[in-house]
Amino acid sequence: MERSFRNFLSVLTAVIIAIGATGCVKAQGFFFGNPLVGKPAPDFTLQTLEGGARSLNDAIKGKKAIVFFWSTWCPHCREQIVDLSRQKAKLDAQGVAVLLVDIGESPNLVRRFASANKLDFEIWLDSEGAVSEMYQVFGIPTLIFIGDDGKVRASLHGLPEDYMELLK
Repeated sequence: MERSFRNFLSVLTAVIIAIGATGCVKAQGFFFGNPLVGKPAPDFTLQTLEGGARSLNDAIKGKKAIVFFWSTWCPHCREQIVDLSRQKAKLDAQGVAVLLVDIGESPNLVRRFASANKLDFEIWLDSEGAVSEMYQVFGIPTLIFIGDDGKVRASLHGLPEDYMELLK
């Protein structure tokens, strides 16, 4: 009797784990699947770190683009910025615009970070988080890949080696 009860508990535990795993997969799709993929990238206007307001449509003007949502405190964001910086010349040569959109930090803090890290990208300030909300950014770093037709191709949390394939 005791042995059959243990077997029952083992089977029950396995079933609960299987159901939980299925739920996690569905939850990941819900939280990390961006419904903007395949649709036109929503235009927005933000202040830039250099001063003045600029819109996405004016900045990319029919170019392929990577919009990188980040914050200075995020260690994974810093890693991705280093990777983007290493590839800057290649991205420029391929006609890919890269826009860094800082979420919720003061211009002075971002300016100090950009200067200390010698960032050579246009930096935009999403002070209130409205644009990151519009783009359904649920974690940082988030990279939004936009094709030259203005449609969102992908939303990822890192720069893949085949990023140009995403931008086709």
